[in-house]
Amino acid sequence: MKKSLMILLVLFSNFIIAQSFKITGTVSDASNGEKLFGATVMIKDLSLGATTDMNGNYAIENLKAGVYELTVSYIGYTSKTKNISVDKNVTVNFLLEPTSVLLSETVVKSTKAVLRETPVAFSEVKGADLEFKLASRDIPQELATTPSVYSSASGGGAGDATLYVRGFSQRNVAVMVNGVPVNDMENKWVYWSNWAGLGDVLEDSQIQRGIGASPYSVNAVGGVLNMVTKGIASETEYIKLKSEFGSNNLVKGSIAFHQKLSNNFAVTALLSKKNWDGYAVGTYNREFTYFFAVGGVFGDHSIELRGVGSPQEHGQRPFSYARLTAADWDKYGRNFNYAMGRLNGGWINEAVNKFHKPQFNIDWNWQISNHSILSTIVYYSMGRGYGSGTLGPFAPAITKQQDSVYQNYRDYDKVYSINSTSIDKNYSQTLHRATSTVLRNSVNNHDWYGLLSTFKTRLSPELTLNTGIDGRYYKGIHYQEIRDLVGGDYYVDFKDVNGISVDPITKKTLGKMVKVGEKVNYYNDFYVRQYGGFGQLEYKSGNISTFVNVSASSQGAKRLDYFLYKNNDPKRETDWQNFFGYTGKTGLNYNLDENNQAFFNLGYFSSAPMVNNIFANNTNLVSKNAKNEKVLGLELGYVLSSKNVLVRANGFYTKWKDRAITISYSDIDPTSGDPVTKYANVSGSDQLHSGFEFEYVFKIIRNLELKGAASYVVGKYLNDVEALISPENNPTAIKKVNLYVKDLYVSEFPQQQANIQINYRLNLMRGLNVFINPVYKFEGKNFASFNPDNRTNPNDRNQSWAIPTVNLVDLHIGFTWYISDFILKKANLNFHIFNLLNNKNYILDALDGTGHIATTAKFFYGRERWYNLQFAFTF
Repeated sequence: MKKSLMILLVLFSNFIIAQSFKITGTVSDASNGEKLFGATVMIKDLSLGATTDMNGNYAIENLKAGVYELTVSYIGYTSKTKNISVDKNVTVNFLLEPTSVLLSETVVKSTKAVLRETPVAFSEVKGADLEFKLASRDIPQELATTPSVYSSASGGGAGDATLYVRGFSQRNVAVMVNGVPVNDMENKWVYWSNWAGLGDVLEDSQIQRGIGASPYSVNAVGGVLNMVTKGIASETEYIKLKSEFGSNNLVKGSIAFHQKLSNNFAVTALLSKKNWDGYAVGTYNREFTYFFAVGGVFGDHSIELRGVGSPQEHGQRPFSYARLTAADWDKYGRNFNYAMGRLNGGWINEAVNKFHKPQFNIDWNWQISNHSILSTIVYYSMGRGYGSGTLGPFAPAITKQQDSVYQNYRDYDKVYSINSTSIDKNYSQTLHRATSTVLRNSVNNHDWYGLLSTFKTRLSPELTLNTGIDGRYYKGIHYQEIRDLVGGDYYVDFKDVNGISVDPITKKTLGKMVKVGEKVNYYNDFYVRQYGGFGQLEYKSGNISTFVNVSASSQGAKRLDYFLYKNNDPKRETDWQNFFGYTGKTGLNYNLDENNQAFFNLGYFSSAPMVNNIFANNTNLVSKNAKNEKVLGLELGYVLSSKNVLVRANGFYTKWKDRAITISYSDIDPTSGDPVTKYANVSGSDQLHSGFEFEYVFKIIRNLELKGAASYVVGKYLNDVEALISPENNPTAIKKVNLYVKDLYVSEFPQQQANIQINYRLNLMRGLNVFINPVYKFEGKNFASFNPDNRTNPNDRNQSWAIPTVNLVDLHIGFTWYISDFILKKANLNFHIFNLLNNKNYILDALDGTGHIATTAKFFYGRERWYNLQFAFTF
């Protein structure tokens, strides 16, 4: 028996040895045949590779029989990828084409940080990794695995995610697509539904926390997120078909391709369509995405046209009123949606978002000399669409006696009955006046034009100058329109002063009769212009790299109101309100040795106020309290980088002065004489955000990697705020407002975060590889949001309610089957389980309540366990 076992072991060992093969070859310059020393040849799925020697030779050994994707890369050259079938020793030679400087030296590159060079804290997520893990979520949901970055799915509607960096909301994070800023020019918000399909076309994304490395006049308190789409410089030709299926009837399909029409001319494109029912009642999504990039190199010039857009429609659970207490969630169910109602036996949704915001860029690069290049982006974006809601009182709730199945949803049958029977003879003898709830669309159309131009020149081998201009012009068109009169024939609006009349007989003031599709409630235009310049000197010598940056910009805003002022009233259009902002920042990176580096940076911003804070109460009155916000940032960091280890650690200190706060007060409507609530913006609030961040990647063995991140952020208000406000109807009546917020924690983000990931790659059999990625996430010390306006009691210094800690586990599994380098190159099967352990009680987006306790807080519950399955075929 022992002899037989020994014979079998020997035979098996000989078989294994006999099945061990190698790939060898050379890497050369295609233009002159010169062998390239130091080129990297990798089989990514095995985390196995080699570097070419002085003669351009490489060898990858101990391979089983199979098909492998082999990638060769070298600085200054276009990478190449081939599928190699190995059933014997194979020789594969590569000829690499030099990369055109005109395709790589763009405006986008000037905004990106570089390891061991740029003295800022940053993290990167490659486009392929983002596409694999995103699984039809909003982009910030996956970026939240980097330090101090938090994202909430909010009410669960597609595209409604939030983004926080170091405790600062996306209003204070500069979000850029291909180097172009996309934060709304009025309120600085980012609506992720407008960029729904971007995850399918990203080349990479980089989050720079703090002052960031962007030289432009974008003053970001929290940081900079720069997302770069694929383009004509992409390296591998392909055609890719992809299908995606998931929980709650998610179905998505896409086709993408990249084709080189010549050595320096190419086209890339993608089309996709997605349908989803949503996991909360009424949160459906219908989305279509398109992307294209076409262009090439023409002598000393390159030009590329890019376009991306996602026309979509989705139902929402409104942040403002759909959050409920724990008792109400227990009563109504976790998927309940207060925006949903019943009408004629079917559903009616109050809150729908429908929008299309395409962006088109023309990138032009001019190689002026060997040392100088001019890079320019001209861009245009237009937004068309709306979010919907109600006018009038909320529709009543359905009672259990009426319908036990749909109790607590809105009773639009009752609304229909009221609106379809009311006749107001002041307006019509036959038409029914909508006297109860009606549905409206809040239209927010805009046109946005911009120019970014940078001139980069090397003054000496060590010193580089980057200077340029940044200009934008924006027009926003805002109005509400009647969406559905719910049984009525018209609605009476008193907000349009040009539509108000007086009955000659009764002397009664009459409003304007408004029908479906006509404007109601408000109608105004915002104009915003911003232009600035910047200059940045970069010095690199030996182990030191440093930079000094200054930028300045002028932002102007004006408002034109068609409803609040008569057509001939000169006050209907304001003058330009101009604010001057500036930035100064510097930093230094020192490479201690080949693996260790240390850095620091320091920056100061003076940033113009948001346009919405310039004009009081949505009128043409200019707020007396509108002023620049000031930010001081300081950061110290350390990085350890080697073949098998990457560790980033840094601490930061950010002081935000003169932050604007919106407060409410009581006033009298000058037209009706009724008491109304008005709003004012006050400044003088200071915040301090400081903390520590840690990020690491450990390659334990060749195909096993441990990855993680952690952050601890303390965000606090530094002072109480005292403000003087004047009611519009009586400007001499000065009212003093005190807000007691000193030492309260800033809310809406977890101040403690950590995550741990395992990346495991395994070659199963001939050409088949598996990637397994479990992810654990922890969130703690997250305080319910509160309005500082409510903190008027000097004896109430209690923190807002602390949300219970969150623990979640996700699992990503991917199979890749490399087939050949013929027609079908590879097939992918990806499977994702989110909230693997089915935590049903974790809480999102809480609003503080009376007494700052759990029972009065209103919130959303997070999504229970759900799945996503993807198939992809690459030709």
